[in-house]
Amino acid sequence: MGFLRHERNECEDCHEKFGSYDELVRHSRDNHKRHIVKCSSCGKQFLHEKDRLHHVREENEKKVDSRRHKF
Repeated sequence: MGFLRHERNECEDCHEKFGSYDELVRHSRDNHKRHIVKCSSCGKQFLHEKDRLHHVREENEKKVDSRRHKF
């Protein structure tokens, strides 16, 4: 259920909605003192480790694809 909520950028704690995922992360960190996880490569912040892992996997796939197209 949490995944569906933040797809709409809705806070899992207070159900406030935000214009972007980054705004939701800031809100959750500042207002609810949630632990935020960061991508070690780009510094993007996430509410859940599973979201960070998804991001890392997507970024890695983009790198692999760009290398394939160079040859």
